Amino acid sequence: MKAKVISVALASVVLAAAGVAYGAIGVSAAEAYPLVYEATGKLEDDQTLACTLSEETAVTGNAITLKVFMKNTYHYSLPVTISVTSRGQKYEWSKTAGFEVGYAYASPDASEATVSTRLQWNRAGTLELPYMFYGEVVLPFAELNAGAGAQIDSVSKIEIEMTAAVRSNFASGDTWINDGVCMYLFGVSCAIVENGDIVQTEELADFTQMQPDALELSAKTGKVVGGVRKASAEDFNVFEAFVAHYNAPCETKGDMKIIESVSYDEEAFADVSSERTAAELIGKFYGSGQIARGSIVDGVDGTALAYTLDSSDYDGGKNSYAGLHFNFGRRAATDWSGAKGIAVYVENTADYLISFALEIFQYNQKTGLLEQYNLNDEAQKYKTLYAYNVETGEEFSYHTQTFMRVPANFKGWIRIPFSQYAAPAWSMASDYGNEGVLDFDANPVVKISITRLFNPNQDTTVILDDIALYYSDFGVGSLFDTDKPSIRACIEQGSVPAGA
Repeated sequence: MKAKVISVALASVVLAAAGVAYGAIGVSAAEAYPLVYEATGKLEDDQTLACTLSEETAVTGNAITLKVFMKNTYHYSLPVTISVTSRGQKYEWSKTAGFEVGYAYASPDASEATVSTRLQWNRAGTLELPYMFYGEVVLPFAELNAGAGAQIDSVSKIEIEMTAAVRSNFASGDTWINDGVCMYLFGVSCAIVENGDIVQTEELADFTQMQPDALELSAKTGKVVGGVRKASAEDFNVFEAFVAHYNAPCETKGDMKIIESVSYDEEAFADVSSERTAAELIGKFYGSGQIARGSIVDGVDGTALAYTLDSSDYDGGKNSYAGLHFNFGRRAATDWSGAKGIAVYVENTADYLISFALEIFQYNQKTGLLEQYNLNDEAQKYKTLYAYNVETGEEFSYHTQTFMRVPANFKGWIRIPFSQYAAPAWSMASDYGNEGVLDFDANPVVKISITRLFNPNQDTTVILDDIALYYSDFGVGSLFDTDKPSIRACIEQGSVPAGA
């Protein structure tokens, strides 16, 4: 979707239960939108949302279900602790390994969840709500930590505690300037679950029929960040657009699957204003370390990201890196199985060499940890990259170290085979738990960091358009190997394998 240039400074972002009444309900059917918890500032402390029922409400199910949509967080997922209070006793779910069941909705108007998905518990024992998850989290009473097999026959309160980045499972969390939580809340039910299937539900709280004051927001230290509001009509249009976009297949270009196009599906966002669409697009890129300036500009194919380091922003008290990060807006983008490497369209606007790194983060489903991989590898000091300049037609390979170096005035595609990626040595320490094995068949890739070293790149802009996976073997030109197609031939005549 074409957009005007918008810039931002980013720093290194079913029936109601009988007898249950809530204050200030009075919501007409036309305004039956979900409640939204939104925080754009730094969460210095965990934040808790509490819904207190007017009276103890009898339940007959064996599990609780929470229906939510995670529009955006400044992480690939949001750690939450969910609890219920029954007859004065608070019960919460917490464990240090394994998965929980989540039922995702394939479309906003689906009447039933259609895709069963596994939700991870991190090593801190906290449940992770993934970016773009829309559906119901199912938590069996039998797995409550306050007594296995607890017999819950009534509920008086439901709480959702969101873990602040500074206390999250991932050490890099304290480098974010903002946490950027935005969670749409639809409702809470008690359910009967048999053999993994929800066979019956009884609603405890329908947030679409409530006003914001039905939820109490608090923090242990009193430092409440963000607030609860009623979703507007445009908020709901954004929600519908994101769900449609997330469940749509990735576009392809020759032998490449586009995992980030720096644009949103025009059809899905047709009911969202161009101003809001542009704001949502730039808002998905969040930063760490030094300040990095990102803007959405016209690209070769739709819109592109202009990523600038301004010398006036440099802070000598911080490390020398700036990073822009993003989570994948399409489910299919997390599946990297069968790909040979990563490709990116790059424009260097300077008349001298600049650099950046594409760091990938794999979610290890066995350990529940986020693993980082880049070109920083002591065992293989020099890395080989392959380039195709679309203006000159030149194709070449070259060596680089740690960062992807981009020639002066270069416009075109750079390809990096996965063989050039490795886990950095620091990430192999026990505190981080990186196993150091890129296994795309077993583990999804959930986010990418675009990292730049500040000093050698200050006052420069790199423009990034499509970021893709490529699936073909290729040769650079045909001087030495005529059996393999050139990069240009792969882009113009190649294809992505079915099911990729």
